[in-house]
Amino acid sequence: MRRQWSNTRGLRSPRALAALAWLGLSGLAFSATAQESEASAEPANGNLSGIEIEVSGEARRTLLPMAVPDTLARGGADPELARQVAQTLRRNLDLSGYFRVLPVDSFYFDTHTEGLAAADISFSNWMNVGAQGLIKSSVRAEGDQIALDLRLFSVDQGRQVSLSWSATTVSPDEVQAQVNAFINAVIAHYTGEPGFFGSRIAYARRDRSGAKHVYVMNIDGSGVQRITRNNAINLLPSFGPGGAVYYTSYQDQNPDLWVWRNGRVSKLSSRSGQNSGAAYCGGKLALTLSLGGDNTDVYLINPDDGAVVQRLTDHWAIDVSPTWSPDCSRIAFVSGRSGGAHIYLMNADGSEQRRLTFQGTYNTTPEWSPRGDRIVFSGRDERNRYDIFAVDLQGNIERLTQDQGNNFEPSYSPDGRYILFTSDRGGRGKRLWLMSADGMVQKLLTEEGSGYEEAAWER
Repeated sequence: MRRQWSNTRGLRSPRALAALAWLGLSGLAFSATAQESEASAEPANGNLSGIEIEVSGEARRTLLPMAVPDTLARGGADPELARQVAQTLRRNLDLSGYFRVLPVDSFYFDTHTEGLAAADISFSNWMNVGAQGLIKSSVRAEGDQIALDLRLFSVDQGRQVSLSWSATTVSPDEVQAQVNAFINAVIAHYTGEPGFFGSRIAYARRDRSGAKHVYVMNIDGSGVQRITRNNAINLLPSFGPGGAVYYTSYQDQNPDLWVWRNGRVSKLSSRSGQNSGAAYCGGKLALTLSLGGDNTDVYLINPDDGAVVQRLTDHWAIDVSPTWSPDCSRIAFVSGRSGGAHIYLMNADGSEQRRLTFQGTYNTTPEWSPRGDRIVFSGRDERNRYDIFAVDLQGNIERLTQDQGNNFEPSYSPDGRYILFTSDRGGRGKRLWLMSADGMVQKLLTEEGSGYEEAAWER
């Protein structure tokens, strides 16, 4: 059982939802919604039963057994590229949380003798290894381009499934993006909504010198790019329009707000004291400022020149960490005005401020779901452990992590079905993890190194 805070009024445990499938499937097994066409690309039966997998305690849900044999290298294509394609398919399908990717060593026959057409596939062999879905893939060199062919098959029907993605010829640098687009199409076929692959995150990471830098990378761990080049502490990244990244930096001995746009950095707000926790929405930029004093409040500033537009909070207590509702009409924030750190709500103009959380004594780093119905945050429990919680707009709270180290700084995926967060579980330092929005499935995202913090998902 997950422990609740000592005061459990208004708390709801996701255990009661254990029979529901992950990420909003609401008890429905994978339902195919893709439009089907050619006889050679018939739909899979959308009502696939999958298998039951214990995910968290007594919680169980359905996973679809998916076979992903090695990618075929044809026409002089680099075998290493083929290996990378297969590796990306397996890892990202597993990371999505919808599939049980079958181990390659369970394939008792030579998969390399099969082609990519349904007539060239022994579906009985794939059925015998327990596969319900099958992905076949090949790369072929065509001059300096790569012909990429990826196909999904229904094993029990012995037919190819029609997807929104189709075979394409691209440069080697574009192969990864196309593989992710195919995976998103596979997820859309089974769930009705595409996956998140191809989206980006920003995060802070400390190096051995003690400096802390801000990076961006694709959600699958590829395309890592460092955007700060000083030897200072840089933290609290968040995304703005056009791929801009806001962050706070101490490079000039004050926590100033900087912005990275198109490879260039510039200072946006450098008032004495705090300039931190920037949150952008619909042309508005909310920011925590202390204006040279010890107390912090939430302000709106001009995202182009940093000029103060409006002061939203004016209280003797600390007010920090603004986060916008999806329609930019409301802001959630953290305030100490009740004696401990709690989540509060207000309108975008600062009116109608009200307390949302009443459990716990230290609730921080809120983020509003893109679906508008919940806010996730980090909370400290009665054992002084930090965990991730979600609260609806009526104040009902779910605990999403427990008994797995300390868990901090949640950030929603663009579709609201996943949550990115930092955890020190496993004794290997702070790493980034990914979980379903109900907390039932949690997977390690950053497999190499540690020191990852303050991750934010681009929307």
